[in-house]
Amino acid sequence: MKAVVLAAGEGRRLRPLTGSRGKAMLPVGNRPILEYVIGALSSVNIKDIVMVVGYQKEKVMNHFGDGREFGVNISYIEQKFQLGTAHALYQAKDEVDGQFMVVPGDSLAEPEALKQLLTTPKGDWGVLATSISNSSKYGAMEVVGDGLLNIREREKLTDDLISSGTPSVVALALWEFQDPSASTLINTGTYLLDTDIFARLEAVGLGERLTLTSCISDEAKRRKVAVHRTEKWLDAVYPWDILALNESILSTTAKDIKGTIEEGVVMIGPVSVGEGARIRANSVLVGPISIGKGSVVGPSAYIAANVSIGDNSTVGPFSVVKDTLIMDDVIVGAHSSIYHSVIAQGSSLGDFSGIEKGEYTVRLERYVSTKTLGAIIGADCEISHHVAILSGVILGNRCNVGPMRTLRENLPDGTRAM
Repeated sequence: MKAVVLAAGEGRRLRPLTGSRGKAMLPVGNRPILEYVIGALSSVNIKDIVMVVGYQKEKVMNHFGDGREFGVNISYIEQKFQLGTAHALYQAKDEVDGQFMVVPGDSLAEPEALKQLLTTPKGDWGVLATSISNSSKYGAMEVVGDGLLNIREREKLTDDLISSGTPSVVALALWEFQDPSASTLINTGTYLLDTDIFARLEAVGLGERLTLTSCISDEAKRRKVAVHRTEKWLDAVYPWDILALNESILSTTAKDIKGTIEEGVVMIGPVSVGEGARIRANSVLVGPISIGKGSVVGPSAYIAANVSIGDNSTVGPFSVVKDTLIMDDVIVGAHSSIYHSVIAQGSSLGDFSGIEKGEYTVRLERYVSTKTLGAIIGADCEISHHVAILSGVILGNRCNVGPMRTLRENLPDGTRAM
């Protein structure tokens, strides 16, 4: 059996993190999300993969090549225009035969869930579902027994938030609607289909209004579409979701020390240190933590709980980093404190930098929700010394911030705040 992996999209709501790479190539636990997707398919013995690529396709193709390094066979089809998942899947119509699996390249499903999906009888279609409370960003499913009735796409709350005057941190898609009344069964975008789907897509027409979910919902009137449920599934729609994926991946981290550990270092729990990395004297690391190749931490730094640090990055002396994802080639200066944040590749923070987490509350009609926020820093930013970044701030790519500043508002790409 083959799998079609949909990896053509940008992930606009994840900006600025997707400025130079697609959503599927964002790193969690120091590996691209898409790499975990390929691993899950391989573990259920699906080795032939058709990957639909588009935005920043070279990064995907250069990383995975023909798939041999990852134990699979990968061929590529380009979606030249971003016209949705139905259009993306249609690009693979000449590459599959009989039953095949469709998997998003930017979400994490457990191998056990994929095994369940593979039990769908020939002649039926299958869809993987999960239950969550914050469901406005997904299609809600109506099910009878184990059969699909309908997938109902919900209106996103973001436009309502913008029109209501809610502060920009939320209006820029750092928020998802939460209905406190009950959890909702939602569509994960993972399917077991057959080549009949292409005739259905052609019959409806691949116009702007057609979605893959609407086509599958329509097909449920003609044949059984079996619903398989999983509790273990994660997706990243907004930048803060990346931290949840990172935490989930790091929860499986095993101790693996390939770098240099200097005298006086204390390591508690699972810590992975890549080749050529150095943990300098008297630093304390409390796992789960993943530190990439060639990176340097300390001396006397404190790294704790759900932190990944990419390749060739530096966390300076006496700094504190918690619940944070740091990508490749990042510099965090001495005496800095970073909490609950994402720092994209190539950025630098000067000495005595500070990013604090905070509780942010949103009230809209009868719904009240809170979210823990740090900051999002885009790629190739230069932040000078003694800069404080308040909770919920987003810095776009290539921003330049002068010394002794306190950042309270978002900065678009290329901003100079001197």
